[in-house]
Amino acid sequence: MLILLLLLAIEAGAQSISMNNMEPPETELFYSKAMDTLYLNVAIPQGWHINSNFVSDEFLYPSSAEPVAHGIKFDSAVWPQPVKQYNEVLKIDLLLLQDTFTIKLPVKSIEKNSDPYSAIIKFTYQACSNICLAPKTIEVSFKEKKNSAPQTTSHSTLAIILLAFLGGLILNIMPCVLPVVFIKLFDLMRRAGESSKDTLKWGLATTGGICCAFFAIAAAVFIARLAGAAVGWGFQFQYPAYTAAMALGIAVFALSLFGVFDIWMPGNVTQGLSKKARNGSAFAYGMLLVLLSTPCSAPFLGTAAGFAFAASTSELFFIFAAIALGMAFPYLLLSAFPKWTKKLPKPGNWMLVAKQLLGFPLLLTVVWLVWVFGKQAGAMATLKLGLLLCLAAFFAWLCGLIAKPGKPWWRFAILWLVFVAICVWTFPSERSVEQSETDGEWVSFSSAKLDSLQNEGIAVWVNGAADWCITCKMNEAAVFESEEIIKAFAEIPVVKMRANYTVPNDEAAKLFAKYGRSGVPFDLLLTSSRKPVLLSELLTANEVLEALGSAY
Repeated sequence: MLILLLLLAIEAGAQSISMNNMEPPETELFYSKAMDTLYLNVAIPQGWHINSNFVSDEFLYPSSAEPVAHGIKFDSAVWPQPVKQYNEVLKIDLLLLQDTFTIKLPVKSIEKNSDPYSAIIKFTYQACSNICLAPKTIEVSFKEKKNSAPQTTSHSTLAIILLAFLGGLILNIMPCVLPVVFIKLFDLMRRAGESSKDTLKWGLATTGGICCAFFAIAAAVFIARLAGAAVGWGFQFQYPAYTAAMALGIAVFALSLFGVFDIWMPGNVTQGLSKKARNGSAFAYGMLLVLLSTPCSAPFLGTAAGFAFAASTSELFFIFAAIALGMAFPYLLLSAFPKWTKKLPKPGNWMLVAKQLLGFPLLLTVVWLVWVFGKQAGAMATLKLGLLLCLAAFFAWLCGLIAKPGKPWWRFAILWLVFVAICVWTFPSERSVEQSETDGEWVSFSSAKLDSLQNEGIAVWVNGAADWCITCKMNEAAVFESEEIIKAFAEIPVVKMRANYTVPNDEAAKLFAKYGRSGVPFDLLLTSSRKPVLLSELLTANEVLEALGSAY
């Protein structure tokens, strides 16, 4: 009998020990393939559970996961959907995590020479079974250090530079720059009788203009990064002053194509430096090509530009140089081998008609820029810009009347200096785009709102777009406004969130950079159970349907 009582006492003591202690959960750390998310796998022992990161009563302790790694910053943790369990005693729903689950820790930023595998997560939890134990904190780290480091892209720098060169080459056929390309070709046709040396100088001048413009953009990006600002491809179009200046400049250029006035230099300059003057014109045209190309270049430069904006200073300038050389390559090739120009049509009166015809696409560009400016600066500022455009037409007409070639050149110079002074003096005041909470079926983007939705386990489709982005408008009209895609979104529980990038938006820029992009278009599908799905810049309906289908 004594032995039996002793055995029962031992058994009771063993049960008491097991009920008041939970073995530490089994844990495992691993990165996503793109190194943009750190995952923490947790396995809770059978018969136990822990609280979620949210608790329903103040006496309960929420779980937390705090990551630290050398050179890496993390966004808020994304927790799995908790299990609701009603407690009869407390009369509340408990939010529990049990069995095996995964916590996602998105990478916010990566510094150079970082060590991703130095990550340590302080995982705090309160274990409960029939009773709840005191909160406990354990440190989770990688069992083995890897030698690899996170990369913003899977491509090597050399491959990115090649991609940048090809992207720059394709920019020449973009609708934004096509009128100017034809004007450049007309200029080359008129040079058919010049020496090979002079033709090559023309090509080098054009290349110089293109390279100078891209160098200026790269320098602006470098300065903005030093100041701590988030910038992306086409960022200059986010500023109403730039948009208005482009609208006025292109309008004046179109009027010159129509023959309203001529852009000319004094006789003593054209006689002594005629070839240099024409090369100066080629240089200016080269810069104009670049300025017009950025709004519709995302599908061809998205990866390269995304890498450049996140790369070191030297890589930034190398990549922009590759884009510049790609864009300049056709002009260098034709100027280096002038015999090839014989295959072009012969110069004639048809060129005058064609030049005037090319003025109309430029006027359409002006209309588009005015519309973008209206979105950025408001109705009253747009009215002022319209008046300045009318004033530009008046000065062009006046210049053609009293400052045509052969007249004193000071008239030409004074007229346009007066016009520039009036523009600067009366320039429309700027204001930011007013962000509404909703844009039709789209919710306005904010990182806090995105984190909140993700913490609740709600899937989110993030669309980054801008009014000045032609590709964004193509995606919107051809994909998002199609009945097929509207129906697909309606059938799936996903929140549609839009990040407006028409004006500077640091939150959106940081999100783009996190996923290796430098600007818009940007489309990303985030779900609670699967890895993020980053879509291409030039969307198709099938790509969107496949992304939605793979997530559910």
